[in-house]
Amino acid sequence: MTERRSTGRPLDTAVSEAIAKAVAGLLAEVGLAGMSVDSIAARAGVSKASIYRRWSSKEDLVVDVIANLVGTEAVVAPSGDLRHDLIQLLARIEAFFSEIQAGAIFPHLVAEVHNGTPLGRHYAEAVILPRRRHLAGLLGAARDRGDLRRDLDIDLAVDMLTGPVLLKKLIAPFLDSSPNWNEELVDSLLRSWR
Repeated sequence: MTERRSTGRPLDTAVSEAIAKAVAGLLAEVGLAGMSVDSIAARAGVSKASIYRRWSSKEDLVVDVIANLVGTEAVVAPSGDLRHDLIQLLARIEAFFSEIQAGAIFPHLVAEVHNGTPLGRHYAEAVILPRRRHLAGLLGAARDRGDLRRDLDIDLAVDMLTGPVLLKKLIAPFLDSSPNWNEELVDSLLRSWR
């Protein structure tokens, strides 16, 4: 967790973990609008002061918890085989969305980002944009190696890869996807990018 530094004795990690667990649970159950610092404190069994000692605002706390839930799911070490790397990346994202808590939180975050709320902007800056830059780096390196067309618009390519993944998550209950969906998406895109 990226908590605020505190002067004095070290912060109890068990308290921080209880707060994070409370935030993740409440966000999945009631969303940001239904969650308050009071409800977080009550669920975690801590005081509001314990929360504010660690984070300066509810938004900072929520983004920190989410960033830790997300972890490195959308980061892969480049292997030199772009197809392999992209399929591995999509599998990691899909596994993250399949995790019950993370999957329940995601739709709430989409609304926050779409509405441009402080949480949405903070989440975009802390979680979405660094992962977009990572993917753009993978694609840019492949273009520089000559694996992709020289005129490939990297930002558009990132959108073309991530857009279907996000849409699939949002409408998953209505889909009957192929078990090889990730491979089919990557292969289809690579045919047009090479």
